[in-house]
Amino acid sequence: MVFKVEKLDVVNDEIAALTLEQQALLDAEYRTIETTGIEFVRVKHLQDKIFEIKSKNLRSLFKYQEGKIIVIGVVFVKKTQKTPKGIIKLAKKRFKEA
Repeated sequence: MVFKVEKLDVVNDEIAALTLEQQALLDAEYRTIETTGIEFVRVKHLQDKIFEIKSKNLRSLFKYQEGKIIVIGVVFVKKTQKTPKGIIKLAKKRFKEA
């Protein structure tokens, strides 16, 4: 299923802080979702309505919205096995404010 990918403004800052290689990887993943479909990237359900796109050691937390839109709420470099609870909490807060 093809989706339009939207990012919260604060996420653009998080992406800008990444290396150019990491930025290119995320851009490719988001383009794949918009052109080919969400089933062509690695997605994992975390909790409630929050999911993550798994791109090597990068993670993009998102939620689905009507009209086939994915809203990216947090982007971070994953350093542990589990997604930190603080990151999920931050995503929930951002989604609530958006």
